[in-house]
Amino acid sequence: MPDIRIEGFTDINLSHTSFFKKILLTALLMVALVLHAGAQEMKHYFYRSLPYGSEAAFNPISLLVNGGFDELQVYEFSHSVSQIPWKIGSRNVWKNIFAPFSQINKYGWDRFLRYEVFPTTLNSRNAQYFPNYTLHLIGGGMASRKISEWYDAHGYPVPRILGALTTMSYHYINEIIEAGGGEFCSNVDPIADLLLFDPLGIILFNFDGVSEFFSENFSLNDWSMQPAMSFNPLTFRNLCQGFVMKYPITSSGKTSILYHFGIFGIVGLSFKTNNEESISFGAGVASKRVYTSDTRNGTITKSIVVCPMAGVYWDRNNSLLASLVVCDSFYELIRLNLFPGSFNVLSVTPGFFIGIGNGGKCTLGLNLSILPMGICVHHPK
Repeated sequence: MPDIRIEGFTDINLSHTSFFKKILLTALLMVALVLHAGAQEMKHYFYRSLPYGSEAAFNPISLLVNGGFDELQVYEFSHSVSQIPWKIGSRNVWKNIFAPFSQINKYGWDRFLRYEVFPTTLNSRNAQYFPNYTLHLIGGGMASRKISEWYDAHGYPVPRILGALTTMSYHYINEIIEAGGGEFCSNVDPIADLLLFDPLGIILFNFDGVSEFFSENFSLNDWSMQPAMSFNPLTFRNLCQGFVMKYPITSSGKTSILYHFGIFGIVGLSFKTNNEESISFGAGVASKRVYTSDTRNGTITKSIVVCPMAGVYWDRNNSLLASLVVCDSFYELIRLNLFPGSFNVLSVTPGFFIGIGNGGKCTLGLNLSILPMGICVHHPK
């Protein structure tokens, strides 16, 4: 194998780097495990081809946009696709994940294990492990399984491989946005996300037992919003990757504890109004702004400023039909989403959303289930 170097990234001789060989071996092992699971007929635990609600709006494009660009809600640079710092962000991500051990050495293995890997603290400044478990391991793992089921339902070959690639792609876009703030800094966050929790989530949820456990016991599913494009400039709006879990607390199963989470966390109650539909209420906090909470030995630790958030939700068979969310966030204060199937217009069941922010910001959008994502108009102020 000839010497390979990545200009401007790490200057690591990959042909003689044991870490690169371990990464390659791990990737091959992931593929082998996914292919082994794919040798059996795929059971569907999360995607059920429902023609309404968030299920009807779920597809590879919506997952890439909701998951990949979700962080735009808490970063104050332009939402224009052309203005996202792709080059800086990708450079910073690759420089960290291609030299993970040296970055962790700078950060400190004790801190890395206590703050990023194991739940050892409740201090919000240091509890970076929390989104690693919720958004990457459980949420990302479920998203990988659900999009694999989508590929399978639509007749695509090797659906598990396509699901894993789609999921890792949106995680990578997400990390680029997080790392696009400027000069390179050693950062262990993409190391924990891309090299540990994301692959582990994909592998775990490819086991039927794990998917069945979360589906049957916690009704885990995707409650993301209806992403849409606005033009001049090209921008993605109405973004929000969200997951839901419900745990019954009555013998009849009509009342459940609700946990709705993403870059936010809402706790509340869900009440069945009939055999198929539920109304849910909850309140919690959301990420409002990201800041650097610590700089030590040339490494950075990022934390978040939180703000209050509350929501009301209507779902049918755990497919979200409508949501009204109020949140003191950086970009939008009120967001109403009506998904396809929540109402009819001349035998058509479109989706509709409106977002209202500070200073007269307003977004209006339309979504049709036959399209991979919606279109919208945006009034900045």
